[in-house]
Amino acid sequence: MLSEKLSMEGMGQDAEVQVVENPLKEALAVDLEVKCTKRRSIPINKIKSMPPVNSKHEWPYPVAKNFPGRFERFSYRTYNWCENRLWPVRPLPFLTATVAATAFQVRDLGVEGVREDVQKLLKPLAISIGSIYTAVFLLRHILKYTYFSYKGYMFENSKKPSIATMIWGVLRKVLLYVAPPQLSSCDRLLPNLPLPALQDTVDRYVESMKHFMPEEVYAKLLEMSREFVANEGRSLQRYAWILHKFTDCYVTSLWEKYIYMAGRYPLLINSSVAQCTMYGPSDLIQAYQVARLLYIETIANLALDRQKYMAVGDGIMSTRHYKNIYNGCRVPGKNYDHFQWNKPAKHVILVHDCTWYKVDICDSNGKMYTVDQLAKIVAELMERDDKSAGFLRKIASLTTDRRTEWCANRQKFFIDNKHNRHLLGLIESAQFVMSVDGDLNWGVESTEQLSKYMKDMLAGSGSNRWVDKTMNYAVDASGRAGATGEHSPCDGAELDHLCENVLNVDKQVLVSPSTEKQLEIIKMSTEEKKTLKLAEKLNFQEVDGMESEINRCFDQHQKASDDLHMHSLAFTDFGKGRVKKCGISPDGFLQMAIQLANYYDQGKFVLTYEPGSVRFYANTRTETLRPVTDASCKFVKAMLNEEATQKERRDLLKEACEAHVENCKEVMTGKGVDRHLFVLCVLAKGLGYSSPFLEDYANQKWLLSTSNIPNMTNSVDEDISENNIMLGASFGAVAQDGYGICYRFAGNRAIMVHITSYNSSPATDSDRFGQHLREAIHTLADLFDEEPSNNNISKDV
Repeated sequence: MLSEKLSMEGMGQDAEVQVVENPLKEALAVDLEVKCTKRRSIPINKIKSMPPVNSKHEWPYPVAKNFPGRFERFSYRTYNWCENRLWPVRPLPFLTATVAATAFQVRDLGVEGVREDVQKLLKPLAISIGSIYTAVFLLRHILKYTYFSYKGYMFENSKKPSIATMIWGVLRKVLLYVAPPQLSSCDRLLPNLPLPALQDTVDRYVESMKHFMPEEVYAKLLEMSREFVANEGRSLQRYAWILHKFTDCYVTSLWEKYIYMAGRYPLLINSSVAQCTMYGPSDLIQAYQVARLLYIETIANLALDRQKYMAVGDGIMSTRHYKNIYNGCRVPGKNYDHFQWNKPAKHVILVHDCTWYKVDICDSNGKMYTVDQLAKIVAELMERDDKSAGFLRKIASLTTDRRTEWCANRQKFFIDNKHNRHLLGLIESAQFVMSVDGDLNWGVESTEQLSKYMKDMLAGSGSNRWVDKTMNYAVDASGRAGATGEHSPCDGAELDHLCENVLNVDKQVLVSPSTEKQLEIIKMSTEEKKTLKLAEKLNFQEVDGMESEINRCFDQHQKASDDLHMHSLAFTDFGKGRVKKCGISPDGFLQMAIQLANYYDQGKFVLTYEPGSVRFYANTRTETLRPVTDASCKFVKAMLNEEATQKERRDLLKEACEAHVENCKEVMTGKGVDRHLFVLCVLAKGLGYSSPFLEDYANQKWLLSTSNIPNMTNSVDEDISENNIMLGASFGAVAQDGYGICYRFAGNRAIMVHITSYNSSPATDSDRFGQHLREAIHTLADLFDEEPSNNNISKDV
């Protein structure tokens, strides 16, 4: 398939990168780490029937006491529908103005006159609505093409902003004061992603490739690029221009279909992304931790449905895909999958000892269960002796199969069986899936233990993940919690936002009872067994051929999991603080360390992927940031040149990081090359064009795939304690002979890096790369010390 042929970025590493020094920091809410605005949280003393909370911290969104009924949900969704089409005018002022204008027009008729002839009211009402909405429409379009389209501040010195930037900053403050946006209030005001000029894209791409091929091969690429621009490229660009003019984003629909939904590969490892908890141990027993996560995530789900989640970047960034985090499910197809969105469900799915249960999060009247009540339900579930037996314990392994085969098995074993179809519907419509694992004895005491834990979060056991669900949580016996995310419906930044809010509430907002108190809480009385809705076991029926297919899928996944080589590097010597003191971009610093480590590991420069943010534009996801530049290559070569001085190396590092920042700015403002070329590839394939240039582009392999996990909320202070450090995320390497590197700066204390490769490849070794990277990080930092330590990387390559 085209998606597999393009092999763009492995579907698992699209957390967004922000490395732009932003002027007017007090006026602008988006900084290097995509900070979100801290809106006014609901006062703790106004919330009733909720768990004990820490008075120093507040919930990041309203806390619901009841699950919304049909009328309530219809009401707030209708309000939000209006809000998203009227902002910065609110629905209530719009309605008030309409009524006032209508009343003014019919003032001479009087109340009796209007009653006698209602039709006399319709024309004034239509005039009022039309005139007022026209004014709102014009205001919104002025904002769209000025305020939301302005990006000049990204390219200016923060200490000397231009007049245009200062006006923009003042307008931002005014808008936030007058009409603080909800999650998606501004989504329809974001400008469309620009379509770059064909020649610019081709030139940028060709320039980026010169470090990866011999001169004669590069000369051939240059010739192919000239022929492409002069011939089929022009026609394809015209079709791309038409697509650009008639859609809000000319990339996203094609990207989701051909990169994600057309992929026939198994999702775990290839498309999944692991999200993990904090470095420190949990202070909750397993049943109580499960219950607390059920409660927190249900509250978050309802807040998201009400559009009360934080507005990312005060509304100047796209939030189109947040709705896909909960409730939805990817559905396999013969040739293409599709995403099925569902309204918030009143149940979740729990997996304990390979047995599947439906757990309701509210009573029959819609009143939300408390954490303590949910803990009792979970504990009762865990103590049951009704566990599944035989091959049905591994029934979820069917979802780990290749998508075409899973589509056929889903039809045969579930859709065609009335009983199993009902159970499948419960799973696919659930808010999320949570696995209650056994005593795995994992921790962060050693690299080996941490790597094993991260590998399980990415790959699962083969029987405890319903892979199609966007979120699969996992809580082990120690109370440590993580998650496996399905990447197609949303990007890493959305998942990071979700996880940061969970950790904030779980670790800082809610008060943890003592262990003794928790053990007392989970005990269920006879009366509570009658009043609480206990977990409902999903008893799947056996179908002919099911056993052999389950065993095949399970064994197949075990082989894939065994081939995955994970190395988790918890670098706690220093963090972002020391890097910033050097006066360079933290992301640029680590990217250069990765380049240096990779050159030492492979002895050459390789095509490197890093996702960059383009979410300033409507309905966008990511663009490729290519970290290998002339400046980065000069720096690496200088580091391996014994005759180069420390000053020369330091200057080259600064130049490389500056080039990286400028590259990121170009990407963020829609001047990337890869999504544009991808669209041209799709159009060429669909329209029957033969293009050697595009074929060559599509066959390039990302041997080094990297991703920086941004800090979305800054709600967890990781500098307080080592236990507050968040482990970050991981994803599978894109190429069979390549590496997948996911990293994040844990405040000023640490750098968390998770490296994946495949044991079957003789060219790669995650442990080896991890050692090179540790040495490279020290080496780069030492360039700024007066007396460098002896951590310099070896020069022998």
